[in-house]
Amino acid sequence: MIKAFVIGLIGAGLFIVAGAPMPWLLGPLFAVLLLQLFTPITLKWHPRFRNVGLIIAGYVIGFAFTLQALQGMKEYFLSMLVINCVFFILFLLISKLMTVWTKVDQATAMTCCVPGGLSQIVTFTEEQKNIDLTAVTFYHVLRVLMIVAIVPFIVAGGEPSHVEKVGQGDYSAPLLGLLILCYGAGIVAQKIRIPTAFLLGPVFLIMLFNLMGISVPIMPKLFLHMAQLFIGIYIGLLLKKEDLKLTKRMIAYSFFSGAVLIACAYGISFALQQLYGLSFSTSFLSVVPGGLDQMGIIAASVHADVTVVTAFQLFRILFVSVLIVPFVKIVAKRAERKLEKSINV
Repeated sequence: MIKAFVIGLIGAGLFIVAGAPMPWLLGPLFAVLLLQLFTPITLKWHPRFRNVGLIIAGYVIGFAFTLQALQGMKEYFLSMLVINCVFFILFLLISKLMTVWTKVDQATAMTCCVPGGLSQIVTFTEEQKNIDLTAVTFYHVLRVLMIVAIVPFIVAGGEPSHVEKVGQGDYSAPLLGLLILCYGAGIVAQKIRIPTAFLLGPVFLIMLFNLMGISVPIMPKLFLHMAQLFIGIYIGLLLKKEDLKLTKRMIAYSFFSGAVLIACAYGISFALQQLYGLSFSTSFLSVVPGGLDQMGIIAASVHADVTVVTAFQLFRILFVSVLIVPFVKIVAKRAERKLEKSINV
């Protein structure tokens, strides 16, 4: 773990010198990813460090949720619904193309092409007998890597629409106490099976304090850098050498499907800008099907409106969980029954 930490720091330093966007996230990500894929060096990173990063990100996001911000969320509901319906149709088209081009079964193709929900989808796939777990894991890890690696470069040039109070804070006992409470909130959220528990637990806790009128300390910028470093290393280590053993056609299609999702989000974000007067960074981060944790921390770093981004991403998680995953389960069960019938015949 020390090796991964040192390599992540070196990557961050190189990206800072190069003037790249979000160096504390992208530098560690690329450094550990390239070392893991192209050298014999073995790197490890405990999920607990990623959870610490999520807690800090959740604190920053929750800090932005005021009563006024929550009241403004109602106007976006119809757009959230329409956008997710568009991505559902796109998901059906991409998965259909995948069955034709790569010759995989329909259940595997659909599971690979779900627009979001890395941990949910991998867990679901592990429970299925007839879905290729290696392919599904590779597709979703690559989607996350593509989005996290590309999105900061796309939004870096945009004008900040909403400057969060990060970087002006002091290192105080109340801040430390609140972070410990946030860790506890993450554990509780995990026990009741809330997705991305160590992010959403702190979000809801700090948001509750805000709504109750309890003063919450401002997060120092160094802590946000630490969160990006921890999360960047974690994401960079998701893709392993053994995941590259898929056919060239499968790997090529995974890049294609990821690019289509990003391109679609890019187009939709301009419509959001026109409808609501949002900045490009806010609208794009709201729409792109990345993880809530990654999009939230990117939003905080580029001074997008994290309340809007979080609301859209939460709605997408709900849409995937309530509609898309059950739909894929039905398709997988039908495929399993057909396979059993053909074996019995």
